[in-house]
Amino acid sequence: QEKAGKAPGLVTDRKAELEQLDSVELHRRLSQVDPEMAAKLHPHDKRKVARSLQVFEETGIPHSEILHQQQEEEGGGPLGGPLKYPHACILWLHADQAALDQRLEKRVDDMLAAGLLEELRDFHQRYNREKVAENRQDYQHGIFQSIGFKEFHKYLISEGNCSPETSALLLEKGIQALKQVTKRYARRQNKWVRNRFLKRPGPNVPPVYGLEVSDLLRWEEDVLKPALEIVESFIQ
Repeated sequence: QEKAGKAPGLVTDRKAELEQLDSVELHRRLSQVDPEMAAKLHPHDKRKVARSLQVFEETGIPHSEILHQQQEEEGGGPLGGPLKYPHACILWLHADQAALDQRLEKRVDDMLAAGLLEELRDFHQRYNREKVAENRQDYQHGIFQSIGFKEFHKYLISEGNCSPETSALLLEKGIQALKQVTKRYARRQNKWVRNRFLKRPGPNVPPVYGLEVSDLLRWEEDVLKPALEIVESFIQ
């Protein structure tokens, strides 16, 4: 786990207050105190712009400077600060993209079979229906931004207020959207691993051992046995 570029004692409510500002004004304020970070962030990315501005307000130090300090620590680099545990051995389970996509789609189907829709309906009725009625729903903060909720927004708000055919269509669109964002998130994770560890060799980068998991029928031969051998050798 890496340091997340956080300064201690930050007041999260201040970030929410900043996000109420107009995007242009918010970005203008950041440009005045941290032009380097402002140049990296799109003016419409209010969450990140507000976060960087909050860091400066609470610490008096530009967010970009804090990140540079972490990157310059022993074990740090262009993509972040040092790992929490310096003597790590990383086992990276990776699969062929087609196999991974199929597995992720099945995961969504399994979640639906296990009662995902019932859970979403209950959560929507308890915590989101009133916000939707007042046009103040927020899918950018807290649990509301989680993958698997906002994808079903149209289905949840229209359920019982439209024809069964329309409801079924909206449900299918939500399911397909969930599968797409899940696969997209997995791709970002793989890209991060490659950029963080595989493309920056050096004494401060821990060893990363790739284990092929495309064929689950070969789990013993391709994953379990080599993983045990790697860990045993690393410990010794």
